[in-house]
Amino acid sequence: MNFLLAMMTLHRVDGFGERKLFELAPSVMKMIEENQISTESLCDLANRGTLIPKCDVAEVQSWYEESKSNSHLWSEGGIQVTTAFSPDYPPLLKETSKHPFFLYYKGDISPLSKNNIAIVGTRKPTAMGERQAKSIGKRIIQAGFGVVSGLALGCDTAGHEGALEGGGYTCAILAHGLDIITPRKNIELAQRILENGGALVSEHNPGVPPARRNYAMRNRIQSALSSHVIVIETALNGGTMLTAKYAVEQNRLLGVLSFAESDSSSEYAEGVNEISNNLSGKILYSTDDVLSYVQQKPPEEE
Repeated sequence: MNFLLAMMTLHRVDGFGERKLFELAPSVMKMIEENQISTESLCDLANRGTLIPKCDVAEVQSWYEESKSNSHLWSEGGIQVTTAFSPDYPPLLKETSKHPFFLYYKGDISPLSKNNIAIVGTRKPTAMGERQAKSIGKRIIQAGFGVVSGLALGCDTAGHEGALEGGGYTCAILAHGLDIITPRKNIELAQRILENGGALVSEHNPGVPPARRNYAMRNRIQSALSSHVIVIETALNGGTMLTAKYAVEQNRLLGVLSFAESDSSSEYAEGVNEISNNLSGKILYSTDDVLSYVQQKPPEEE
């Protein structure tokens, strides 16, 4: 039994959320090192310190077999799983609080250990915003960075498209299991991302459907995987503003585009003001501004 299967098995124990998995992981690793890992030892570990047993050996054996079968089926569908204790887990994500224990992915996640920029924004951008998102995605690739976004319609789609046009790496963070793609309009885009060496990533196992809370939580992963977060256009409320707030919490450099010809009273202008005035984001007026900004290192790297 390897570490991944052991932790997937323990995750089935009633009440064992991610916090409990992080707590138990060192003990599981020690059992593996000492060649003492078994369904019996996992059962003992799960019941340690409890007055009423949480499981018995037969249940643990059943969960292990199911985890083994799921892992095989997911692999056949191109879905891999890593954990926060594995060497391929993205280091920038691991350094943030509340990083997921399991990370599910299709494609190549090794470039997530390098320099990546998040391009985020509204699902309903202006024509200028959509053009800028695509142009910035392409130019960022040409400057040697990867592009991280969320596969949503609008700014996310344009950022991914620009990255693909630039011939570079792009990763889409999804808010559900990787056995489905949403929005359906971007199924073909998701396939092109994979065909061109990119990745689809989620903290949710296959079978988990889209949910509002999941979309809110996935925003922290977009910013965590990136050194900089570039906001194209956003209103005061919504997922993009959440991503901007996560960027501040995670000590990422945050920038927001401002178009000279835009209406200063528009909701997107309000988003610029909010990010600039209350989140200390840097206002960027052009693609050249963005390229100059992403060359700056976050404070902890200086």
